[in-house]
Amino acid sequence: MNVEQEYTKIAGLIAGEPNTVAVTGAGISTEAGIPDFRGEKGIYRTLGENKVTSLLNISTFRKKPKEFYSFYRNYMMMPPVKPSRSHYLLAKMERKGFIKAIVTQNIDNLHQEAGRRVIAIHGNAERFVCTGCYTTADADYVRNYPETIPKCPQCGGILKPDVVLFGEPIQNHRLARDTIISAQLLIVIGSSLTVYPLAGFVEGYCSSGKKLIIINKGSTALDHAAAIKLETERSGDALDGIYKHLIEKNWEV
Repeated sequence: MNVEQEYTKIAGLIAGEPNTVAVTGAGISTEAGIPDFRGEKGIYRTLGENKVTSLLNISTFRKKPKEFYSFYRNYMMMPPVKPSRSHYLLAKMERKGFIKAIVTQNIDNLHQEAGRRVIAIHGNAERFVCTGCYTTADADYVRNYPETIPKCPQCGGILKPDVVLFGEPIQNHRLARDTIISAQLLIVIGSSLTVYPLAGFVEGYCSSGKKLIIINKGSTALDHAAAIKLETERSGDALDGIYKHLIEKNWEV
């Protein structure tokens, strides 16, 4: 089966299921300039997983905020970027009813920038929350803050990134799980499906025998369960091809 045939088959599956859910990981954002922290040159490889998990930890944030923020500012705060073609195409597909919901592992806020609401299970790095009065501040405020530890503009309390640190539960746990498990078609984009509990949600979906599509660069932990595995360097090219088939054939959900 060539690539165009795969696009046609995927488009047909999407058109045939009114409850199609997309699950996205880091691979969808690398095209926008966001590094894959678990990739070959990511901090988990270059610095070591033990170091990263010990510093990006809720305990370190609480007990050693200066050490936490020295690391966080150097490695986790990226210059603002625009959504990639993949983000905009998924937003279009959701607006037209081809995709019912998007569940993301990403914290970069790019799905939201593209114009759609997503179920973000690891939080949003563009938002910071005061640990004292729960006032929120944006990433620009923190980038421009003159001290290492950013303080709340209202009460002076320490601001915490609104992201899930090691030692914290994921956000929107039940909503994400129920959305994935109840889907009739699941499309995983840019994720190796090795990070739990999301990988467990997808495994639970697969146990019911429903169709899984994987669009990713490299192998994933659930390739064996996929009805279609599309290997691609750029998810935007794949989504563009799928979307064109949906529109050109006037398929409707």
